[in-house]
Amino acid sequence: MKLIKNLVYVLLFFSLSYCETIDKKVTETTDKENQIMSKFLGAKSSTIKQELGEPDKINLESPYKIYIYNKKNFLITCTREFFINAKTDSVEKFRSRNCIK
Repeated sequence: MKLIKNLVYVLLFFSLSYCETIDKKVTETTDKENQIMSKFLGAKSSTIKQELGEPDKINLESPYKIYIYNKKNFLITCTREFFINAKTDSVEKFRSRNCIK
């Protein structure tokens, strides 16, 4: 009985350590993605098109024009959205989901 109890503790320890490692990797990846995306803040929409090509979809949501880029990595779809102010034609904010570099 004591052996089983010790085995459970060891497995619990390793599973918690693994979760911390995954959390650290996700945080690092998110930080890298934000650094890449932040270079487009304040840029014109033509700059985004030069760097990333034509958007897969364009949504017109007042007051923004939203360029949406989708890229499939393995089974995960990376989605990048750029919110462009229609009056100034510049990027005001961005959103990135499931993007791993």
